[in-house]
Amino acid sequence: MTLTVPTTQYIFPPRAENCIPKDQAEIYLDIGWIPQFKYNDTRCLIKILPGYNIELWNRHGERIRNYTCPEWILEQIKNFAETLHLSPNEWHLLDGGLLDQKHRAIKDTIAIWDILVENSEHLLGTTYAHRYTSVHTRISSLETYWYTNPHHDPVDFGIKISENLLLARNYTKEDYDHIWKTVETVNAPYTVNGEIKPVLEGVVIKDPEGILGMGYKQKNNTDWMAK
Repeated sequence: MTLTVPTTQYIFPPRAENCIPKDQAEIYLDIGWIPQFKYNDTRCLIKILPGYNIELWNRHGERIRNYTCPEWILEQIKNFAETLHLSPNEWHLLDGGLLDQKHRAIKDTIAIWDILVENSEHLLGTTYAHRYTSVHTRISSLETYWYTNPHHDPVDFGIKISENLLLARNYTKEDYDHIWKTVETVNAPYTVNGEIKPVLEGVVIKDPEGILGMGYKQKNNTDWMAK
């Protein structure tokens, strides 16, 4: 089921509320849940209005005010909207995170992991796998988005959309230990006396068959993801 929504309707993003120790995630992975990196980001909803006018919103129902999106990133988002064949006469909502303000190691980068509204339709009743795949399969190039840092070798941060946009990569149960080693590698240069200023906060796991429910309240869709 989809639901036509006006551009004035704010939709809160799905958000993981349940926190589990990393050594207890196996029970979820055994039933097919998928891990992704949990970036140290500012939650960023990309609202693409008719005419491909772009607005960035946070998870509290407010425009992001303390970051001015450069014109070149806005242009990349517009190009991405065209790549996804999103109608310029409707509105659309991508869910992701802004990697800029939380850590000095990475700036002017947006990670995307979901699409919540397409062609003015709130995609209620669709699975996470369906929505992710609908984005993934329309990306023209499936290059790797490399995070570079002088303290270690380049790290695969996701799927490259453009110079400043990436799609979070889905991993498998077999990748789980490797993901955590990557988290440790990336954070190691910013660990002093046991105190970490993380570039990656850890891992989030999602049920690919989790169904998107209403997002009209801040707490929503918590049953198909954990961190």
